[in-house]
Amino acid sequence: MLIERDPAIEGVVRVKGDAAGPRVVMFCGIHGDEVSGIHAIEKLFYDLFAGSRTLARGSLVLARANAAAFKAGRRYVKHNMNRLFTDSYGPEIDRTSYEFRRTRELKPLLEGCDYFLDFHSAPLADHPFIVAEQRAVGFYRRLGIPRIMTGWSKFSSGPIGGDTENYANARGAISATLESGSHFDKASNDIAYRAAVSMLSILSMLETNEPAEASGEPEVVEMYSVITKEADDFRYGEGATNFKPLRSGEAFAYQNGQPLTVSKDSYLLIPMKPEDTKLHEEVGYLGRKVQQ
Repeated sequence: MLIERDPAIEGVVRVKGDAAGPRVVMFCGIHGDEVSGIHAIEKLFYDLFAGSRTLARGSLVLARANAAAFKAGRRYVKHNMNRLFTDSYGPEIDRTSYEFRRTRELKPLLEGCDYFLDFHSAPLADHPFIVAEQRAVGFYRRLGIPRIMTGWSKFSSGPIGGDTENYANARGAISATLESGSHFDKASNDIAYRAAVSMLSILSMLETNEPAEASGEPEVVEMYSVITKEADDFRYGEGATNFKPLRSGEAFAYQNGQPLTVSKDSYLLIPMKPEDTKLHEEVGYLGRKVQQ
């Protein structure tokens, strides 16, 4: 097994097993205030470096993405990096910004990889879940995470496009985003670490070959709508939590003094803090359970 820091890209480590196998890439810290993935990736790196785990085959790339935002303790400094993984940019994007330059450094890592996992967390999330498109659900449901959100790619050409997962998908990788739980819950660190180990074990890349924890079949929810903050008075109703069930006609938020409702029974997905969200940015999503 060979471990080396990438001399050309800061914050990137490459690990190569002794035998041929899958090419796996893992990102953490795309958002600087989401630290569970950073803890998980650093622990995995330490395990490999110290010899308590060995990469038996294939290659693994570990990248801490947004060091500037992490240092500042912010989601991002100038631009949301998870909206910059695209092939074209509008005039609103500052080409001199750290996030733009950093994205250009990281993009080549997703060219030619077989599997990609990006680690995130959320401010209002009690339970972990995975975001994956349908072609990747079969693989990532084996990680033992209880819920999977799919359907993000339907909106990838709009304002929520430019994420790492869809960029890697477009280049042939089996990709997913892990939302390991709350920013502020230490358990999120452990969930992210176990997911990383489980992924490599399922691919027979770790000599320990640890199986994912059994948790039954995950619930799959398909996202069908983006909730955008269009007024300063946007607020959620009481008890806005991730995967909160919403009944048809129920007011789940208020904007421009008017209630926002759903026409069919739904779930509220990834609600963000309105006070931390800019106008015209997404502040949450709506989804419906996929019948399996």
